[in-house]
Amino acid sequence: MNWDDFGEASDTATDTAAEQLCPDGTHVATIGWVKLQPKDWAKSKTNGEGTCLTVRLDFGKGIKAVFDSIPCERRGSVEALCRSARVDPPAGEWDETQLKGQVVTVETVIALSKAGNDFVKVVKYKPNAEPLPKEIRDRPVNRTPTQKADAASNAPNDDIPF
Repeated sequence: MNWDDFGEASDTATDTAAEQLCPDGTHVATIGWVKLQPKDWAKSKTNGEGTCLTVRLDFGKGIKAVFDSIPCERRGSVEALCRSARVDPPAGEWDETQLKGQVVTVETVIALSKAGNDFVKVVKYKPNAEPLPKEIRDRPVNRTPTQKADAASNAPNDDIPF
């Protein structure tokens, strides 16, 4: 069993008693967790195992996180999520973890489950044509060690290895 699949310890340490459901409307959220996982309700002829792309949307303090699972055969919905997150949509071998930490704009509604409980349903991922907000734009970019060395050396960018 890989315990890293359950997230970091700080994820479960939050006080959920004061958190409220995300209200209806358009909101900005950060993708805090992402994973491909099977869901029984998503099984179909084209998706025999019911594989879904599941993301946790974090809206900020005081609002409960929302989990959204998109069956993988619904390419349009997965691509809408990627457009909203400013990530290239799936093609060939695609790493879903590149969605983690990205900011998305979503339209949500509060719905009633079959068990009679309120839950937040993501109706639509809205494309982000606007530039990123300043606080997000100013975050340091993750670089590989080679990219860091190239940036520090101020050498011209060429592909000659000698």
